[in-house]
Amino acid sequence: MLGGSLFEPKSNQLVSVLWATCSGILGTFTGRMLLYRAVHQLGAVRGVVLKGISPVATMSVAALALGEDPSFDDGLGLCGVFGSILLLVIESRMRKQRTSRFAFHSAAAIGVAAACIQGVGHVFRQLSVQTGLSPLPAAAIDLCAATSMYAIWLLCRGTLWPLLQWYGQHLNIWLAVAGWCSATGVFLFFLAADHASVSTVAILAASEPVFVALFSAAFLARLERLSWWSGAAALLIGFSAMMLVMG
Repeated sequence: MLGGSLFEPKSNQLVSVLWATCSGILGTFTGRMLLYRAVHQLGAVRGVVLKGISPVATMSVAALALGEDPSFDDGLGLCGVFGSILLLVIESRMRKQRTSRFAFHSAAAIGVAAACIQGVGHVFRQLSVQTGLSPLPAAAIDLCAATSMYAIWLLCRGTLWPLLQWYGQHLNIWLAVAGWCSATGVFLFFLAADHASVSTVAILAASEPVFVALFSAAFLARLERLSWWSGAAALLIGFSAMMLVMG
């Protein structure tokens, strides 16, 4: 699969570390920062469903850089992604939004940009394991790079120390659990990318909105109203991921 790629697999740990670092800076840090901005404006379900467009960027970059040839099943998965986004567009036109139309489209654009950046980061993740780095250290490097960039960003804004003080006074077990779950997800992505094409892994990861929708309805009912449209969009992505696995 990688025979005609621009980046041939090598046993070069320095190159592997470089790819893992780039995935942390670009995909994990930059992509997530933009995604959280979109989620803040659109809500958890609608914001994360937009992340489903990331497999498009992943497949495009993988085809160019890794020489991957998307399969028919990958195409079906993408159809499900596009269908879910179409449902969100229809919803935005049929019901009144809590924010203005300009704010909605602006947040949607941020969400799409986040998805594209994360898609490129996904390719960097597979490059790190394809060039000889094991999934666990690759995930650790990715997360350390992302954490370092976030600390630098806060330092430049002058909010690093006040934020550390605030968290020191308001310890929250749920934040810790969320962090561990997120870190585990990054590791599992590296592990999956070490055994399958990154395009397939990225499309499977697009089933995340299903779990976001379920958990939001169960635990955040007062903050996040699950509409029929956003629920159907989340389920469509999940169904596409399931069909991809079966295929």
